[in-house]
Amino acid sequence: MEKTKILVIDDSELFQETIKAVLTLANFEVITASNGKKGLESIAKDAPSLVLLDCVMPEMDGYGVLKTLREDPLLFNMPVIMLTGNDTEYDEIRGLQFGIDDYIVKPFNPSVLIARVNAILQRKASSISANPLTFLSGNTVIKQEAERRLSDKTPFAMIYVDLNNFKSFNDKYGFQRGDEIIKNTAAILIRAVKENGLKGDFIGHIGGDDFIVLTTPEHYEKISQAVIELFDMSIRNYYEPEDQKQGYIVSYDRNNNIQKFPIMSISLAVISTGLTEINHYGQLSQIAAELKKVAKQANKSTYVVNRRK
Repeated sequence: MEKTKILVIDDSELFQETIKAVLTLANFEVITASNGKKGLESIAKDAPSLVLLDCVMPEMDGYGVLKTLREDPLLFNMPVIMLTGNDTEYDEIRGLQFGIDDYIVKPFNPSVLIARVNAILQRKASSISANPLTFLSGNTVIKQEAERRLSDKTPFAMIYVDLNNFKSFNDKYGFQRGDEIIKNTAAILIRAVKENGLKGDFIGHIGGDDFIVLTTPEHYEKISQAVIELFDMSIRNYYEPEDQKQGYIVSYDRNNNIQKFPIMSISLAVISTGLTEINHYGQLSQIAAELKKVAKQANKSTYVVNRRK
């Protein structure tokens, strides 16, 4: 079973190792960063489920990191617990103003740290606005973001993301392994948008293996290409060596017939409002469903774009 990933951002190597030891015993995977700048790089690269963030650090302090996260549409849902050596109301109030989820004073009780980490993770997982597996915004927020862009009358592109042969993989390897792929896909989308999109871009998780990316017409191509490259480069690692070698798995289809299913691929249906007049969210969904069928016919990772009308 994949462990929940926690990022510790603290310039004290002693506190890094102390927290890592405590959380590792509690069955978390712990990664560390020695300052705010490196912490933000790790968040983009490693996609942790929660951040433990020190207040005072060189290059960029904890408040700078927190402000950056809360202003980023891709990362504003990231759970953050602030660590501080000063038990003052000023620090606590300042952290709350920036949007921390919790606050711990050093030195801390290990049991309290574990309890607060678990409480924040459970709270975030049960949030209506976020998917419990990926912490990305769900259907309600996705619709709101798309409708806001439609009402602004500014051209944008919606990328509908779907995995091919995901069900057969789940049937053979089990849901836990399938969940690992869902979380990896979310991390891939975050990285692709971060490296190839704009600050105002949006990523949502509809549910299951379906995702949405909202970006500009000028950036959907590079984002789509990056998603495909990153997905194809990593997906084989989730298969057993024998299945990797033969390039397929044997499983049951929807009619309970045994079939060979190729290594999973990813389909992207891109709708650019600059090419087609879109008046409401339902129209976006309808076109996306049609384009997704076309993309899946390729039997490989690909993206298709709506034609000009």
